[in-house]
Amino acid sequence: MNTRTQRSIRLPLLAGLAMALAIVTLLAFRGWVANGADMFLALAQSGLAWCF
Repeated sequence: MNTRTQRSIRLPLLAGLAMALAIVTLLAFRGWVANGADMFLALAQSGLAWCF
């Protein structure tokens, strides 16, 4: 019988990467909610609002 005794680090690594991605996404969304209107108005004044 062949049994694996080494622990795989794949699952904790994927969980850590998913958590990091979730934190970055949350911070980006929070920044957008806090400053989105100001960013849009600044782009509108310079004529770049259509790119948004």
